[in-house]
Amino acid sequence: MSISKTDHGTVELFIGDESYTLAFNLKAVKKIERALGGILPAMQEVQRFNLSAILQVVVAGAGLALKPSAQEELEEAIYQAGIISVTPTLIEYLSALLNPAAKTADQLAEAEAAADKAKK
Repeated sequence: MSISKTDHGTVELFIGDESYTLAFNLKAVKKIERALGGILPAMQEVQRFNLSAILQVVVAGAGLALKPSAQEELEEAIYQAGIISVTPTLIEYLSALLNPAAKTADQLAEAEAAADKAKK
């Protein structure tokens, strides 16, 4: 099963027993653009459960430089973990790449709670 955790400009993606830290940076954006034609096409392909696109997003986000055999191993791990279980985290990641300075829902909730506490 795949789970994720968002923390300070990264998303932690778990595929099987492995953890991949997907970073919000220009290098990842450019790599995704080259591989998939842009963030929106990448989102569309990930939503279609395209294994190749999912692999490209993980590789770009984690800043991996894999040999073909290692890419095949990661692809197999994604497949075994369940493509559908990896997809929501990658959609969240790709959406955040469009606006990396935006606050997460957790950060907004914390700010709101702090403001409410300050009023009392």
